[in-house]
Amino acid sequence: MGPIPTPDPANPEKQRSGDKEAIMSAADTYRGRAGTAVYLRCYPYDQWRMPVHLRALEEHARRLGHHAPEIFLDNGVSHRAARPQLTLLLARVAMGVVGTVLIPGLWVLSLDDHTADSVALFLRGHGAEVVELPHHRELALQ
Repeated sequence: MGPIPTPDPANPEKQRSGDKEAIMSAADTYRGRAGTAVYLRCYPYDQWRMPVHLRALEEHARRLGHHAPEIFLDNGVSHRAARPQLTLLLARVAMGVVGTVLIPGLWVLSLDDHTADSVALFLRGHGAEVVELPHHRELALQ
């Protein structure tokens, strides 16, 4: 038997097939527990797609008891330019599909502190928890 089709909340008319973790994450969303997302932005373009940051955020999500997070990566995009993956993430948070957003730090939202704080405030205002990756020192104390 193949993967179970699950609805794509970003495009309700479209169905997608997913692996077991994606299906579990979708099931959590439909039981009222919104999913988890990771947001990364890199400028200039990173041909390896920020694997160290991504791995650290995925491991932190697991430590917090979250299923495999949905990944949003604006690769090669300046904080001053339109960030399509951030826009998609904001929409999914506003729809209630994403309830926890893991980031390496507020700087990933914007290098301008006021803008970064505004984006974090939007996320929190729509019910999402914004979780910054702890420093190595903080992880050693846990």
